[in-house]
Amino acid sequence: MVTDTALNPSPHHFPMSIKPSQRMKKRYISFILKGDLTEKELSQGIYLFSLKFFGEYGLSSRMLRLIELNRNKGVLLVNRASAEEVLGMLALISELNGKPARIIPLSTSGTLSSLREKDKD
Repeated sequence: MVTDTALNPSPHHFPMSIKPSQRMKKRYISFILKGDLTEKELSQGIYLFSLKFFGEYGLSSRMLRLIELNRNKGVLLVNRASAEEVLGMLALISELNGKPARIIPLSTSGTLSSLREKDKD
């Protein structure tokens, strides 16, 4: 039988939340894609290229994710400490999944709203 407390546990049942100073900080990188790739192909290609470039442990610590791709513009999420390394890795991409592709970074920001504001100009 499901009790009311099972559906609404008290906050004391959960571990303490992480302090903001201990959270992993993130950066958003906007880019232009030069090449004919779908969102899935791009995501897979970036994953495989970065896995080869950084290795398994390095990739996991970089928190690299494709957030969105609209036509030829996209946004990547990355750990703040490794943003420069990821930008360097993106510059080395010449082909993804056997198709010619270039990723040209436009800007970097801590929030999506300010990133979109920068890209309007």
